[in-house]
Amino acid sequence: MRERPRAMPTPRPRPTATRAMMMTSVGSIERGRVGPRAAPPRPVRARAWRCLMQFRSLYGSVRSRSYRKWQPAPKLCRSRSASTPTVLEPPHHAGNHPKPDYPRMPIAPSRILVPATLIALVACSRDTPPASELTAGALDGAAAPPAAFVTPVDSGTVQDGWLASFQDPVLDALVAEALEHNRDFAAARARLEQAAGQARQAGADLLPQVGASLGAQSSGTANSSAHTDKMGAGLKLSWELDVWGRLSSAQQAAQENFASRAADLEFARQSLAAQVAKGWFLGIQAVQQEAIATSYAALQTRNIELTRLRQENGRATAYDTALARAAQATALDSVRKAQSGRERAVRSLELILGRYPRAELTPAATLPKLASPPPAGLPSQLLERRPDLIAATRRVAAAFNQVASAKAARLPRLSITADVGTAASEFRQLSLDDAFWNLAANLVGPIFDGGRLKEQVNIETAKQQEALALFGGAALKAFREVEEALAEESRLGERLALTETAASEQAEAERLATLRFDAGAIDQLGLLLVQGQALNARLAAVAMRVERLTNRVDLHLALGGGFTAPPPTPEDALPASKVTPAAAR
Repeated sequence: MRERPRAMPTPRPRPTATRAMMMTSVGSIERGRVGPRAAPPRPVRARAWRCLMQFRSLYGSVRSRSYRKWQPAPKLCRSRSASTPTVLEPPHHAGNHPKPDYPRMPIAPSRILVPATLIALVACSRDTPPASELTAGALDGAAAPPAAFVTPVDSGTVQDGWLASFQDPVLDALVAEALEHNRDFAAARARLEQAAGQARQAGADLLPQVGASLGAQSSGTANSSAHTDKMGAGLKLSWELDVWGRLSSAQQAAQENFASRAADLEFARQSLAAQVAKGWFLGIQAVQQEAIATSYAALQTRNIELTRLRQENGRATAYDTALARAAQATALDSVRKAQSGRERAVRSLELILGRYPRAELTPAATLPKLASPPPAGLPSQLLERRPDLIAATRRVAAAFNQVASAKAARLPRLSITADVGTAASEFRQLSLDDAFWNLAANLVGPIFDGGRLKEQVNIETAKQQEALALFGGAALKAFREVEEALAEESRLGERLALTETAASEQAEAERLATLRFDAGAIDQLGLLLVQGQALNARLAAVAMRVERLTNRVDLHLALGGGFTAPPPTPEDALPASKVTPAAAR
């Protein structure tokens, strides 16, 4: 009988590029051993690099001229001819023959480093516009600031150190105490520390993450008392390569948030000094109002005595005595009211200072003198000087970087992981001679996520528009504060002159009315009316002085000038011949 010929064994096909790519995408590069008795698996590493380069070509990476000459495996290559339809070739040719061996691309360092460098340079480009474009975009049309403020004012440079212009050492000490003990300012400092930690945390994502492991394992079966012990120790490294700038954009956004928090803290510092100054002036006003009310009550007490004597002499009636007693009661009530106002003002100031509100602080008896109006600069300079506007600008920059990070999150992520360790049945048998290693590279790209990443870009874009709108609103509010303070500066000066004139004339009228009352020319009611008008004029003059002082503080705060003068530079403190660049640093 004729023997049937045996079939020839089918040659085992080489791993296709698709299969290698799938192996690489999950980070399953084969494990080898390190040590004097093991050789590195070079074919495995070469195949992994080829697969990575093939997979990178699918995402449109930058390719060199020699890279275009190399054709990837047919499984991954689509037809580029205009007349030939785009099809995918089958993994094996007809006849169950092995695939032809396509030429391999040499793994030259320049082919890896040059495209990666170009991609990194493109990824490092930011979408944050310059400050001029930012201002033009947020303040366009009717909101555009003019070249100079509407109120006529000196356009010189805004100077720092406005607190010293009041020449009040007690006020200086109170501001220093508030900066040290105010709880809201301490919370602002804590928020700045949080932002600093978040910025450092975002920068840590750009660095490799290294960890160590040490473990013990014991295994066995229920039917046997034998068991197996295994001890191991190792190191693990993971590193996501920031190819598209996702991590660096997030880090830049965190740094911009930190800068905004720092500017917010500076504005809170200036606002706290302004609150202390205004609280101090209100306390002085309350003290002066109490003194005026007390003197008025003493005057009415003296009027009662005079009226009683006049009644005994027949020159006054019981009606006049009743009017005098009613005026005295009203005056004493004004004293109690002024005392309550003083205690409220003092307690408010003590709360700002971080003290328990005991109402024990004693304000000064006189208000400080007001210096000449300060220069206001230009509206364009206000955007670069006020800390709250600087903070709003930094938040806009952070929003732009968040958009860039969200866009980069839609692109593939390239990460590298490496493990090295050793294992044995006992800890004392652990040795580097039996060490093993594992190296993996993962390139994972989103395919379908239900639109989550796309909507995240839309969300960050909306936040960017929100930050831009908030910046524009903050700028317009700052311009309004400056314009109002400048307008009130001249108007309050005129009103103060009028109220002081009224107080002086009312005091003279009170003196003349007292003489006429003693002469019997006017009755008790006429005298009380003139005395009440004089009292109100004195109180109005005090209130106007305090209002002008508080408006000056608001003007300094609106202009963005610091309440303390900058420290002297080495050039100012030492002779010019003795200052060197090293000493200046």
